[in-house]
Amino acid sequence: MNTKKIIIYKLKVEWGDCDPYGIVFYPNFYKWMDNSQWNYFKKINQSISKLEKLYNIKGLPLLHTEAKFLSACFREDLLNVETSLVKITNSTIKLQHIIKRKNEIVCAGAEIRVWAEESEGKITTKAIPSEMKKVFKKFIIKEKII
Repeated sequence: MNTKKIIIYKLKVEWGDCDPYGIVFYPNFYKWMDNSQWNYFKKINQSISKLEKLYNIKGLPLLHTEAKFLSACFREDLLNVETSLVKITNSTIKLQHIIKRKNEIVCAGAEIRVWAEESEGKITTKAIPSEMKKVFKKFIIKEKII
């Protein structure tokens, strides 16, 4: 696997992220994946703010998200969220997030985001411009199925 195509977002499990038994309040995993998604685009020099200005889009709204919770996480655990691009369609991208404590996978998730614009107060899908598809294709890796 090409590690240059995997962007790592580091975080520490804080008080309030989980209970004393290490059960993470599940929205926290999604918050961490979302933070990692913003970090991913920034690190590949395609920040969402930049894309909004260049292409008149309204972010990359979520179309689908999923996660598989595999292990407890405890306060002060240091986690790495390994984010990678695994699929591009006409108007969507799929990101994969593998959350690890050291080498142990504690959660695996994915999200599909849509290239979207606002039209008459509504969000509508828009085709990803070909020049952006070319950029994104440089970063695609094979999806890791957990």
